[in-house]
Amino acid sequence: MEGSHRRRRAGRFDAAASLAAHVLPNTLTPWIEQARLDAQMIIDRTSGKSPTPLLNDMKAPAPLSEVDPLNLLPRGIAEKVRAAQRDVRLLRDRLILGKNPPPLIERPGSAAGAVVSLPGKTPSMARPVKVVNVVHETNDAVSIYLTEADASPLEFRPGQFLSVDVTIDGERLRRAYSLASACLPDVPVHITVKRIEGGRVSNHLNDTIQEGDELAVLGPSGNFTVEPRAVNERHLVMIAGGSGITPIMSILETVLRVEGGSRVALIYGNRGWDDVIFRDRLAALCDEFGERLLVDHVLEHPPEDWSSSKGLLSGDVLAARLEALSIQDDGLMRYFVCGPTPMMEAADELLQQLGVDASRIAEERFTRPEDRSGEMGSDKTELVVISKAGHDHGIQVEPGQTILEAALAAGIDMPFSCAMGGCGACRVRRAEGEVQMEEPNCLSRAEREQGYVLTCVGRPLTQSKIEVVGA
Repeated sequence: MEGSHRRRRAGRFDAAASLAAHVLPNTLTPWIEQARLDAQMIIDRTSGKSPTPLLNDMKAPAPLSEVDPLNLLPRGIAEKVRAAQRDVRLLRDRLILGKNPPPLIERPGSAAGAVVSLPGKTPSMARPVKVVNVVHETNDAVSIYLTEADASPLEFRPGQFLSVDVTIDGERLRRAYSLASACLPDVPVHITVKRIEGGRVSNHLNDTIQEGDELAVLGPSGNFTVEPRAVNERHLVMIAGGSGITPIMSILETVLRVEGGSRVALIYGNRGWDDVIFRDRLAALCDEFGERLLVDHVLEHPPEDWSSSKGLLSGDVLAARLEALSIQDDGLMRYFVCGPTPMMEAADELLQQLGVDASRIAEERFTRPEDRSGEMGSDKTELVVISKAGHDHGIQVEPGQTILEAALAAGIDMPFSCAMGGCGACRVRRAEGEVQMEEPNCLSRAEREQGYVLTCVGRPLTQSKIEVVGA
């Protein structure tokens, strides 16, 4: 799955826009936000930088709602004001509301859904959610509708996923499943699970899940997502294969409903017509949105009367479909790709050949833990120095142990969420030594080249040093 992103550091220009949004009527906020983004794009272009339209880009701008107007003040004064605000909130919560600090605290600037564990916690933390409905989309795919345990809505961003813990034959297993519903108020939230041959969790959920059950989950997590804004007018090209439609479906419908000026083209590959997840839902959306939504199905084993494209969604087939659909890259299109690894590699190679900049391509890589390279690392205990918030902490990582497991066992607060290499929340920078990761995982090529590793699937081969970014 796609790795964690870092947002552009907010400056005084952003703080001024945030202050304007606070003092002016709410109806003007979208226009202030768009003016800020347009101005930043002009500044970037005049300085030789390319635009960063995707949230998975590591320099994407923070949403206006997250920019602190206090950034207009000198740094020292701003920090004193923030500290005073925190103290007042703490006293209010303890003395007036009778609340204690929460056991999990959000990590500023980290991926949505990422948390910082307090000492003594382990990567197995999960919370219960309630199954309120079960819908069989196909013979091999089931949608599981969820709410929080207290029946409140489950909040997420379009394209994110949940890490689901399931106990089978006494063994606790974890898998990541995307939230496939539109990210809108009053829309029922669901994950969709496709049955995989030999997949213990996917078969278990397809065969046994029932309304009224509880699931243990972490998240939502992931940065294969967009920030929908009503003022946007953009063209998104989405390439999906099989169950790769699940996060794309969430993004697709959310964008169409929120952004009245945006268009979406979806090229979707499957084995056969009966295997197409959300087939009726896609058809209904095409009827509703007309020319704003184009859906093109590619089937490996189509019915006899099939007149559209046939075969696997390879690079050649994808190139032919783009041409047949008159989709020509204009330098501004955004691409979202999710599906089987061979399809994604073919799509990535083709888009590179077409000259599409990597900053305009978002990828979500789903991997089965059974397909991973397994436990590796050194056959002896290795020293790993963790540099965090200006302090160095030395830990001993035993053979077979991940860096995250060893750090949490040593009582060091570390960022993590899914703990299975899928969300990027535990991403750190390797400063020294060698770290081996289970493959495949969510890190992009650019992140690997910059020296990032994931502590949840990373094991040291030598004495190493890592830096917790943003701590």
